[in-house]
Amino acid sequence: MSDIKNRLKAAILFAGLVFTGAPAFANAFYDAKVAPYRDKLEAKVAPVMREIDTGINDLRKGGHDPDKIAFKTNDGSFKILPELQALIASQKAEVSKKIDDAANRCSSELKPFQDTTDALVTLSTGGLNKLLPERMTHIEIGEILDGKPLGDDGALIPLFRDQLLHAIGVDPHDKGFVTGLIVDPINTILGRR
Repeated sequence: MSDIKNRLKAAILFAGLVFTGAPAFANAFYDAKVAPYRDKLEAKVAPVMREIDTGINDLRKGGHDPDKIAFKTNDGSFKILPELQALIASQKAEVSKKIDDAANRCSSELKPFQDTTDALVTLSTGGLNKLLPERMTHIEIGEILDGKPLGDDGALIPLFRDQLLHAIGVDPHDKGFVTGLIVDPINTILGRR
Protein backbone atom coordinates (compact mmCIF):
# COMPACT_ATOMS: atom_id res chain seq x y z
CA MET A 1 0.00 0.00 0.00
CA SER A 2 2.82 2.45 0.82
CA ASP A 3 4.41 1.66 -2.57
CA ILE A 4 1.17 2.73 -4.29
CA LYS A 5 1.05 5.90 -2.19
CA ASN A 6 4.66 6.72 -3.05
CA ARG A 7 4.03 6.21 -6.76
CA LEU A 8 0.92 8.41 -6.60
CA LYS A 9 2.86 11.11 -4.75
CA ALA A 10 5.61 10.97 -7.33
CA ALA A 11 3.08 11.17 -10.17
CA ILE A 12 1.41 14.19 -8.62
CA LEU A 13 4.70 15.97 -8.05
CA PHE A 14 5.93 15.04 -11.51
CA ALA A 15 2.77 16.50 -13.07
CA GLY A 16 3.40 19.73 -11.18
CA LEU A 17 0.31 19.45 -9.03
CA VAL A 18 1.17 21.12 -5.76
CA PHE A 19 -1.01 22.08 -2.84
CA THR A 20 -2.62 25.48 -3.25
CA GLY A 21 -4.47 27.87 -1.01
CA ALA A 22 -7.66 27.67 -3.03
CA PRO A 23 -10.91 28.68 -1.35
CA ALA A 24 -13.23 26.07 0.07
CA PHE A 25 -15.73 26.30 -2.76
CA ALA A 26 -14.80 25.01 -6.21
CA ASN A 27 -16.60 27.74 -8.14
CA ALA A 28 -14.32 30.47 -6.81
CA PHE A 29 -11.98 30.06 -9.78
CA TYR A 30 -14.82 30.32 -12.30
CA ASP A 31 -16.48 33.18 -10.44
CA ALA A 32 -13.21 35.09 -10.65
CA LYS A 33 -13.05 34.42 -14.39
CA VAL A 34 -16.55 35.83 -15.02
CA ALA A 35 -16.27 38.70 -12.52
CA PRO A 36 -15.04 41.16 -15.18
CA TYR A 37 -18.17 40.44 -17.23
CA ARG A 38 -20.38 41.04 -14.20
CA ASP A 39 -18.49 44.28 -13.53
CA LYS A 40 -18.94 45.45 -17.14
CA LEU A 41 -22.65 44.68 -16.98
CA GLU A 42 -23.02 46.60 -13.73
CA ALA A 43 -20.98 49.51 -15.12
CA LYS A 44 -23.35 49.82 -18.08
CA VAL A 45 -26.63 49.28 -16.27
CA ALA A 46 -26.12 51.17 -12.99
CA PRO A 47 -25.78 54.66 -14.53
CA VAL A 48 -28.86 54.13 -16.71
CA MET A 49 -30.90 52.94 -13.73
CA ARG A 50 -29.71 55.92 -11.67
CA GLU A 51 -30.69 58.28 -14.50
CA ILE A 52 -34.16 56.75 -14.70
CA ASP A 53 -34.54 56.94 -10.90
CA THR A 54 -33.49 60.58 -11.00
CA GLY A 55 -35.94 61.27 -13.84
CA ILE A 56 -38.81 59.63 -11.97
CA ASN A 57 -37.97 61.56 -8.77
CA ASP A 58 -37.61 64.85 -10.66
CA LEU A 59 -40.95 64.33 -12.38
CA ARG A 60 -42.64 63.61 -9.06
CA LYS A 61 -41.00 66.65 -7.42
CA GLY A 62 -42.30 68.78 -10.30
CA GLY A 63 -45.81 67.48 -9.69
CA HIS A 64 -45.87 65.17 -12.73
CA ASP A 65 -46.80 61.53 -12.94
CA PRO A 66 -44.00 59.38 -14.47
CA ASP A 67 -46.66 56.83 -15.44
CA LYS A 68 -48.15 59.34 -17.90
CA ILE A 69 -44.97 60.26 -19.76
CA ALA A 70 -43.76 57.81 -22.39
CA PHE A 71 -40.50 57.63 -24.33
CA LYS A 72 -40.00 56.10 -27.73
CA THR A 73 -37.64 53.11 -27.63
CA ASN A 74 -35.35 51.75 -30.35
CA ASP A 75 -37.98 49.24 -31.47
CA GLY A 76 -40.49 52.06 -32.09
CA SER A 77 -42.70 51.31 -29.11
CA PHE A 78 -43.42 53.75 -26.29
CA LYS A 79 -42.57 52.97 -22.67
CA ILE A 80 -43.10 54.94 -19.50
CA LEU A 81 -40.10 55.34 -17.18
CA PRO A 82 -41.16 52.62 -14.73
CA GLU A 83 -41.59 50.22 -17.69
CA LEU A 84 -38.13 51.16 -18.98
CA GLN A 85 -36.74 50.54 -15.53
CA ALA A 86 -38.41 47.12 -15.36
CA LEU A 87 -37.25 46.25 -18.90
CA ILE A 88 -33.63 47.13 -18.12
CA ALA A 89 -33.76 45.21 -14.83
CA SER A 90 -35.18 42.20 -16.69
CA GLN A 91 -32.48 42.38 -19.39
CA LYS A 92 -29.79 42.71 -16.72
CA ALA A 93 -31.16 39.62 -14.96
CA GLU A 94 -31.08 37.68 -18.27
CA VAL A 95 -27.47 38.64 -18.96
CA SER A 96 -26.48 37.88 -15.35
CA LYS A 97 -28.05 34.44 -15.70
CA LYS A 98 -26.08 33.82 -18.92
CA ILE A 99 -22.86 34.79 -17.13
CA ASP A 100 -23.69 32.51 -14.18
CA ASP A 101 -24.65 29.67 -16.53
CA ALA A 102 -21.30 30.00 -18.32
CA ALA A 103 -19.43 29.76 -15.00
CA ASN A 104 -21.54 26.78 -13.93
CA ARG A 105 -20.96 25.05 -17.29
CA CYS A 106 -17.20 25.43 -16.86
CA SER A 107 -17.42 24.07 -13.35
CA SER A 108 -19.54 21.07 -14.33
CA GLU A 109 -17.39 20.25 -17.38
CA LEU A 110 -14.28 20.14 -15.21
CA LYS A 111 -15.94 18.33 -12.28
CA PRO A 112 -14.67 14.83 -13.25
CA PHE A 113 -11.11 16.18 -13.43
CA GLN A 114 -11.56 18.01 -10.12
CA ASP A 115 -12.93 14.85 -8.48
CA THR A 116 -9.95 12.84 -9.76
CA THR A 117 -7.52 15.45 -8.47
CA ASP A 118 -9.28 15.49 -5.09
CA ALA A 119 -9.04 11.69 -4.90
CA LEU A 120 -5.33 11.80 -5.76
CA VAL A 121 -4.76 14.36 -3.00
CA THR A 122 -6.56 12.11 -0.51
CA LEU A 123 -4.46 9.14 -1.55
CA SER A 124 -1.19 11.07 -1.62
CA THR A 125 -1.73 12.55 1.82
CA GLY A 126 -2.97 9.27 3.28
CA GLY A 127 -6.24 11.00 4.18
CA LEU A 128 -4.47 13.81 6.05
CA ASN A 129 -6.20 16.34 3.77
CA LYS A 130 -9.50 15.40 5.43
CA LEU A 131 -8.14 16.61 8.78
CA LEU A 132 -6.41 19.78 7.58
CA PRO A 133 -8.21 22.94 6.45
CA GLU A 134 -9.24 22.53 2.81
CA ARG A 135 -7.35 25.65 1.70
CA MET A 136 -4.09 23.92 2.69
CA THR A 137 -4.53 20.82 0.55
CA HIS A 138 -7.04 21.69 -2.17
CA ILE A 139 -5.80 21.63 -5.76
CA GLU A 140 -8.02 23.68 -8.06
CA ILE A 141 -7.98 22.04 -11.49
CA GLY A 142 -9.03 25.33 -13.10
CA GLU A 143 -5.87 27.02 -11.84
CA ILE A 144 -3.76 24.24 -13.33
CA LEU A 145 -5.52 24.55 -16.70
CA ASP A 146 -5.08 28.33 -16.48
CA GLY A 147 -1.33 27.79 -16.37
CA LYS A 148 -0.85 28.21 -12.63
CA PRO A 149 -0.04 24.75 -11.25
CA LEU A 150 1.14 26.29 -7.98
CA GLY A 151 -2.15 28.11 -7.44
CA ASP A 152 -3.16 31.73 -7.77
CA ASP A 153 -1.26 34.63 -6.23
CA GLY A 154 -2.88 34.07 -2.82
CA ALA A 155 -1.94 30.39 -2.53
CA LEU A 156 0.60 29.27 0.04
CA ILE A 157 3.23 27.94 -2.37
CA PRO A 158 3.40 31.14 -4.47
CA LEU A 159 3.59 33.26 -1.31
CA PHE A 160 6.48 31.18 0.03
CA ARG A 161 8.13 31.25 -3.40
CA ASP A 162 7.88 35.06 -3.58
CA GLN A 163 9.32 35.40 -0.06
CA LEU A 164 12.20 33.12 -1.01
CA LEU A 165 12.87 35.05 -4.23
CA HIS A 166 12.89 38.34 -2.28
CA ALA A 167 15.29 36.80 0.24
CA ILE A 168 17.80 35.95 -2.50
CA GLY A 169 17.36 39.36 -4.14
CA VAL A 170 15.16 38.41 -7.10
CA ASP A 171 12.01 40.40 -7.89
CA PRO A 172 9.17 37.86 -8.45
CA HIS A 173 7.42 40.42 -10.68
CA ASP A 174 10.41 40.68 -13.02
CA LYS A 175 9.37 39.77 -16.56
CA GLY A 176 12.65 37.99 -17.37
CA PHE A 177 12.77 34.44 -18.71
CA VAL A 178 14.49 32.86 -15.69
CA THR A 179 12.11 34.51 -13.22
CA GLY A 180 9.25 33.47 -15.48
CA LEU A 181 10.36 29.85 -15.31
CA ILE A 182 10.23 30.04 -11.52
CA VAL A 183 7.04 32.08 -11.15
CA ASP A 184 4.92 30.88 -14.09
CA PRO A 185 6.63 27.93 -15.79
CA ILE A 186 3.81 26.78 -18.08
CA ASN A 187 3.03 30.19 -19.58
CA THR A 188 6.74 31.04 -19.84
CA ILE A 189 7.51 27.84 -21.73
CA LEU A 190 4.50 28.33 -23.99
CA GLY A 191 5.53 31.96 -24.62
CA ARG A 192 2.38 33.46 -23.08
CA ARG A 193 4.11 35.35 -20.26
